[in-house]
Amino acid sequence: MSKTKPTKKKAAQGKAKPIASKSKKSAAAKKPASKPVPKKKVKSAPAKKSLPKKPVKKASPPKSAPKKKAPASKPVAKKSAVKAALTKAKSPTAKPAPVPAKPTPKPIASAKTTTQTKPVAAPAPVAKVTKAAPAFVTASKTAPAPVSAAVKAPITKKSPAQSLVAAGPTKSGALFYDSHMHTPLCKHAWGEPEEYAQQAVKAGLKGIIFTCHCPMPNGFWPSVRMSESEFDTYVALVQRAANAFKGKLDIRLGIESEYYPGCEEYIASLHQRADFHYVLGAVHWQAKEYLNKFETGTIENFRRAYFENLAKSAESGLYDCLAHPDLVKNYHPDSWCFAIVKNTVTTALDRIAATGVAMELNTSGLNKSYSEMNPGIEMLRMMAERKIPIVVGSDSHRAVRVGEHFVTALNNLTEVGYEKVSYFLNRQRIDLKISDVLASLKKAADHNA
Repeated sequence: MSKTKPTKKKAAQGKAKPIASKSKKSAAAKKPASKPVPKKKVKSAPAKKSLPKKPVKKASPPKSAPKKKAPASKPVAKKSAVKAALTKAKSPTAKPAPVPAKPTPKPIASAKTTTQTKPVAAPAPVAKVTKAAPAFVTASKTAPAPVSAAVKAPITKKSPAQSLVAAGPTKSGALFYDSHMHTPLCKHAWGEPEEYAQQAVKAGLKGIIFTCHCPMPNGFWPSVRMSESEFDTYVALVQRAANAFKGKLDIRLGIESEYYPGCEEYIASLHQRADFHYVLGAVHWQAKEYLNKFETGTIENFRRAYFENLAKSAESGLYDCLAHPDLVKNYHPDSWCFAIVKNTVTTALDRIAATGVAMELNTSGLNKSYSEMNPGIEMLRMMAERKIPIVVGSDSHRAVRVGEHFVTALNNLTEVGYEKVSYFLNRQRIDLKISDVLASLKKAADHNA
């Protein structure tokens, strides 16, 4: 009781002040009009006595107002929690400018801004931001309610992506984007977004897309992702970097969005909370929840289940692209043999190709226990044969790895039969000739050296 009373008083005091000021303003506004009246007409004086009655009637609502608007105090607490979370996530060496409590993002120039709705049946899709709107405005500050792992939402299949015409290179010759990187909010990445941006400029890139690990319901694998309370902090971090590098590097907001059977409804709601330019779907076999559910038989059956879930993630219609598509080879890497699961992979790729969803060539695989890009050359060739669009991402958890091994990755794509490589803006795919991208990386890197 002692805790709730002060809260109500504070809320009442906080809300009573603006109402009282309004009444004073209204009285003050009418006084100038009433001053000339008594000079000319004495009979109009009684009208002044009736004026205080109006503000007295308006001043009564403060007693009930705190009950209706009590939740307004939550954002204030959230701001302090957000700053605390950000301070905790900072690297010991970096000293970035503090994140403002209410960031006022400015629009960022893009190739095209289109209005598009997602092919998700539930919840109702929200229209994409127009040219006049800020770049990363959150669609709703209300977090989606946690969903039971047993609940599934009806998800429609994603129609094949329509590619946009790419904008030309910058003055330095930069043309391409690194479409996968993280922030300290995921609890296993180091360095501020501005550090990643600086490295991107050195690497000869035109832009970068941050795709930090999304929050999840029911306490799903919390040690490797932002929490619900940090979602707005993430949006603010990316916007801060975008403002700092405006005119030097195009910085966009994306998210690495978990796929786990039963969480589709939550993820669909999450994707409406901000104006994401790119949504990267990911099946992470390392999660304790995933292992408990699918690690029930042999190693090979576990891997087959992974590729089955990869196909299901594409068919959910929730994602633009699928991250590190053969990540499961790091599960008992000493026994990995692609030939054993090739038939399963073939079926999965046929299903993915039918959805129009892109797949990622993730260069960070060279730094993992099975030292090979994700996917490997053989699976990459099968993707090219099915004309599955391909996006390149570094999956950087440290700034130094932005754009790492991109030339090797692009040469691998050419080797297996790809002629174009893609990235996403405004949730729509942009295709570029690989030969043009290779030339641009060298030219821009030399220019910025």
